[in-house]
Amino acid sequence: MLTINPTFTPNFNTNFGANAAAAQASWIAAAAVFTTSFTDNININIIVDAVSDPQVFGESMSAGFFPISYADLLTRLTADATTPNDNIAIGPGGSVPAIDPTNGNGSFFLTRAQAKALGVIPDDMSNDGTTTFGTTNPFTFSGPITPGTFDFQGIAAHEISEVLGRQGFKGSPADTFSLLDLFSFTAPGVRDMVGGPNNNFSIDNGTTLLKQFNDPTANGLDSRDWASGTAGSPPDSFNQFSAPDVVNPVSDVDLQLLDVIGYDLAPVPGAAVPAPVFRGVRSVVRPWKK
Repeated sequence: MLTINPTFTPNFNTNFGANAAAAQASWIAAAAVFTTSFTDNININIIVDAVSDPQVFGESMSAGFFPISYADLLTRLTADATTPNDNIAIGPGGSVPAIDPTNGNGSFFLTRAQAKALGVIPDDMSNDGTTTFGTTNPFTFSGPITPGTFDFQGIAAHEISEVLGRQGFKGSPADTFSLLDLFSFTAPGVRDMVGGPNNNFSIDNGTTLLKQFNDPTANGLDSRDWASGTAGSPPDSFNQFSAPDVVNPVSDVDLQLLDVIGYDLAPVPGAAVPAPVFRGVRSVVRPWKK
């Protein structure tokens, strides 16, 4: 089973004050969604911090990025293929092609946690990243959402997943990409690794568009969060924006995404591959980051 080890800083406890224990328990509950869903026998070690800056909602930072050639990336993904999602992604008609889609011009990087999951570096107890939360925001830490507050567990899951590797590099610096950037399509066979309008997550080369990514050209925010606030868009922990008064769960598609970027999803008897979800026009609510 995947193990996620938090280290709560003194600032976390000081800034959350009377809510520190509840906030710690909520973060641990968010991490448990991933540790119970994935079977990788590795430790992911995360510093958990908090600040009183009103400009901060939730933030994450990886402890490092590891370069990897496309050939090595493909080899490791093939060796790590343990689920139907993985086999679709690396198989004929999958989103991970046999030939480097950048024609050798791109540079690929993994987060430190991803590098462990794919065997690029050995398992260890060194820090893999940091999640930071702004304590001036009103949060609900457990139970029904209090009116006017945000779901802290959903926010924590959002930031933890970014440390795990749910990030996009948007080709910046020039021709720099994450593994997740390989799974971005605007139509069948039309890959867009930089990120922009109508980018969608797909494991089968754009044939099935599972969820729409945020458009960073429109708001300057993350390219591999979901485009939230759109017509019919449900609350989701991986959304770019969050609204108060709602629970933001980790969805089946969220777990599918982490599965194909290096983690080993535990089998769920009778589970079906999520159906395509198409999005309309976004209405802004609360961004995860500022």
